[in-house]
Amino acid sequence: MAIPRVRWNDNPTTLHTITAAIDQAGCCVVEDAIQNETAQAIRRELVAFDSAGSIGASAFEGHATRRTGAPLPRSVTFRSIAMHPAVMCAGSHVLGPTTGWRFSASEFIQIEPGETAQRLHRDQWKYNMVDFPNEIELNGMWAISEFTASNGATRIFPGSHRDGNPEPRDADAAVPAEMAAGSLLLYTGRLYHGGGANTSDGWRLGLSLQHAASWLTQSSNQFLECPPAIVADWPDDLLRFIGYAKAGNGLGYRRDSEGPLSAVHPERDFEHGWATVRPD
Repeated sequence: MAIPRVRWNDNPTTLHTITAAIDQAGCCVVEDAIQNETAQAIRRELVAFDSAGSIGASAFEGHATRRTGAPLPRSVTFRSIAMHPAVMCAGSHVLGPTTGWRFSASEFIQIEPGETAQRLHRDQWKYNMVDFPNEIELNGMWAISEFTASNGATRIFPGSHRDGNPEPRDADAAVPAEMAAGSLLLYTGRLYHGGGANTSDGWRLGLSLQHAASWLTQSSNQFLECPPAIVADWPDDLLRFIGYAKAGNGLGYRRDSEGPLSAVHPERDFEHGWATVRPD
């Protein structure tokens, strides 16, 4: 099965094409989802933190792969696209059966020449290596540089979101998600995938995305990365998306049954009560 592709256009037809592709293949490449200039602005903002990034301590993380976290507080440009309509549409479609969903983590991943291929895996294994009854994650990868088969484009088994947990037998049959800078790969937490080997002479730059059901622990602690003291001027919808919101009945409130957004804006009046669904 080929990786489904759609050229970005913010209209209902494009959004329907994206969700239909994810239903069928577990993935979709959204071409030209942002302008290349936007992708390069993210690159400039995040390479400034290269010294803080970590080189993988295992083959799975990549001994020739630099991972830099906390892109939300470090990149104002990434903040502007964190709730891109393609992401929000796909996330709501895939994770709709849950009580809610939210941003979980992101990493700026730079694969240097000579890196070997990553073991194929499912992202949802971080929660447990079991077959959950519903999808619990909607993840993705922004192409900050061009992704090619030779520079380490993410390898995918389209349709493998329907498989059981044993890994696919032939890793060589995985399909590289080639795409231009500014494109977006979306895929579910069940889809088998992995970073490719970089046999080129250039770096592959990508910004990974993770989104999960609200009742799950976020992969990266957003309240430590984005504490109230530094996010007061961020949009309310972005703050709720990263976790400053109740996650369901009796989940995620603070103090006197308040929503966590009250920690960012103590000067405002917020409704009290831990329930988000009230049958009365």
